[in-house]
Amino acid sequence: MDFSEKVKSFIEKSIDSSKDFIAKAGSQAQVWSAMGKLKFEIIQLRSQAQHLMTQLGTETYRLLVEKNEPMIGSSTQEISPLLTQLQKIEREIAEKEEAFKAAGGKDADLDGDGKPD
Repeated sequence: MDFSEKVKSFIEKSIDSSKDFIAKAGSQAQVWSAMGKLKFEIIQLRSQAQHLMTQLGTETYRLLVEKNEPMIGSSTQEISPLLTQLQKIEREIAEKEEAFKAAGGKDADLDGDGKPD
């Protein structure tokens, strides 16, 4: 094999390696993008849950103190829909956290302080 054939072979191998690298990098970028989207959705759902918890506390206070209700529970008309929404959000969070972990994410990545538990 003469010099020009060696150079040509080297260039072809380099191009093939570059294509493989680019394909792998593109695939990893898609994984990171999906993980970023899941993390954003989890944060939004946690915020919604926090808002609902605030509403639940406010409604509980209103019923017990302002309306002087002797007993309230999960079946109380004003409380029941809030609890149902919270349970739905908790399930969604669990599903998205599981998908995040399956994609390679860690619990610490979802914490507000970024530190492991």
